Amino acid sequence: MLTANNETSQAHGQNEARRVNRSATFSNQEAIVEMLSALQDQLDSLASRVQTPNRDQPLPPSPALAAESSSQRDYMVTPMNDGGTGQGGLNAARQASRAAASQNFYGPTSPDYALNVAQLKVRQNSCSDAPLQQQQLQLASIDQEDTSDDEDTQGAQDARFVVAPRALDRRDPARLLVFRSVMGLHEVMRLLYVYQEVVGDLHPIIDLDELITQTQSWYADADPGVWKATPDRPGAASDERLLILNLALAIALRADSKPLSCDTESLLRESFQDAVNAKLASPAYNIKHVTIVLLKGWHDVFHDMPRSAWRLCGIAGRMLMELGFHNGDVSNHTLDSEARRTEAYSLMSSIVILDRQWSSTTGLPTHFHESSFNSIPPSYVKNPYLRAMLSFILISDQFSEPILQAAKGERYNDEDAFELMNFQIEQWRKKAVGEHSLDRSEKWQTNPSSRPPTWTILLNLRAESVRSLLLKPFFFSESDLETTKKHLRPATELVYNVVNVLYTLDSTTDIYRKQHPYFQHLLASAVGLAFLLIAFIKQNKSTLLASLAPDLAESVSRSFEMAASLTARYTRVSRSARRLSKRLSEMTGILLDLGVLNNPSSGGGREFTRPNEQESVANTARSIRRTSLAHPPSQSCPEYSPPLSSRPVGPRGFGIGLPTTSGPDVQLEWEDSLRLQWPSGDISNMFSESIF
Repeated sequence: MLTANNETSQAHGQNEARRVNRSATFSNQEAIVEMLSALQDQLDSLASRVQTPNRDQPLPPSPALAAESSSQRDYMVTPMNDGGTGQGGLNAARQASRAAASQNFYGPTSPDYALNVAQLKVRQNSCSDAPLQQQQLQLASIDQEDTSDDEDTQGAQDARFVVAPRALDRRDPARLLVFRSVMGLHEVMRLLYVYQEVVGDLHPIIDLDELITQTQSWYADADPGVWKATPDRPGAASDERLLILNLALAIALRADSKPLSCDTESLLRESFQDAVNAKLASPAYNIKHVTIVLLKGWHDVFHDMPRSAWRLCGIAGRMLMELGFHNGDVSNHTLDSEARRTEAYSLMSSIVILDRQWSSTTGLPTHFHESSFNSIPPSYVKNPYLRAMLSFILISDQFSEPILQAAKGERYNDEDAFELMNFQIEQWRKKAVGEHSLDRSEKWQTNPSSRPPTWTILLNLRAESVRSLLLKPFFFSESDLETTKKHLRPATELVYNVVNVLYTLDSTTDIYRKQHPYFQHLLASAVGLAFLLIAFIKQNKSTLLASLAPDLAESVSRSFEMAASLTARYTRVSRSARRLSKRLSEMTGILLDLGVLNNPSSGGGREFTRPNEQESVANTARSIRRTSLAHPPSQSCPEYSPPLSSRPVGPRGFGIGLPTTSGPDVQLEWEDSLRLQWPSGDISNMFSESIF
């Protein structure tokens, strides 16, 4: 009987256990269903936000941009759109950011250095004051910036996130395919051509045709799983091509500057930034890896982050060295096809050139010396802009010596060296662009076909920028008034010509807008020289103003007006434009004081007009325009090596007047002829200081 009761009790216990298990299972199932339902709700919400951008939530200022403005650190974090962040916390963060001031170094080759020196000089009442000491000239390299000036106003006011950034799973293999959700194939193709216009035509580091074909296949293939790749897996090449596409699109969106571009660019940046950061932190293993790093530098250029771009250019070059491409024997062995050689040498050329160029923009040292890389075979550099800039590197170092010498407080009055270097610049310019000069910019509106190709405009303006660098040291010194007075007219004419060309370019085309970072630097360089002129006139106004030629005063006034108007148009989208606009505003009072600038409030001034209005700016100071015997430019690109005597230049041709070069002797090989005109100097120091 006891046994039967025990069996009954055991059976009852087993039934109860099964009931409890079933109840627990049912409860677990309910929890799973509940969790899946919540997940589905989140996915639906995410999908709706991707398809229908939320326009109600303002975009917080990017910590990335604030970080760059304060210390030029490469941004690795994007803004978070956390619903829990209150407006009060946001405002507090903004105020804390604005309260901070950054200390940035600007070397003598940067436009900011000349602007700083000019501001130091205008604080002196007259030439009887003590001249700037060596320490003051050196301290002009240090600039204290208020980060409140560095916020991207348009981004802060008008931009919106298209999707909550952290909703993207960084481990999702489809993260680099976000562009398919926000842009159609047609729009992506258009943006790729914008990229080609602003970067690819100058630095062909991407095979555009190959990328277009690959992009079309990505839109045709709906399965994102094929892109699940890491550097050590076979699919990594697809991942790299996707990264290259995303970076090219982000650059194009920044250049395009359309109302919704900021939204889309922010979303793309959020999707690829972790992958790019991984590339930066990992060893280089192929050419495309290096291309991605350099493209990130370009992206930073279009974000007004020149120091980050300069740093990334150095990283890209070091990665090429990791791959052994600085060694000619290794390159010849590794690059087993013409296509691969062309790709590698184009990338190497761009890195060498951009190292110089971005070094000049920031005034920071270059990363590489002439001997850092093996010589680049000319036959593999087909792009005319690259070829011209590579040839310039052969002679460029001498051009930075005068301003480096003046920045140390030393006198600079070597007229012979000055004339020789001017001759070299003009020789290089004519060889690089042939008949494509900027003498007829006033006709670009009425006759668009007269406008030369963009790359020739850039090269012409770069030549003028180097000339301005040669002229600036004369205005640093305060001990040789007569020597400086001799350079007053050439400097004034150069400033007017550069600013007028840039102003006309912006008024008649979209080239200035799309390639704003390039032209903003050239404008700042010209304005830096103008500020030094104004400081010189102010310090010597008792002896100069009475004898100042009316056409020079008119030229200074119109140059200032054009520069201020041009800069003001881009203050909402460009940090560098905002900084330059602020400097121009500070100089207005001095010009009014000197009677050089017309004061609209007095009734004596005239309204400023653009070239497409009744009065053309280009005609207002025709008396100072230099004549030219140039042939009418054509739209087609010239052969890259026309004879140096193909275009005679008058004694007052565009730029500083130079002697005409003719005869069979100038038909020498370009590099040899340039080297003959000036000693190369110490090759080990070739890349130590740079103007480009």
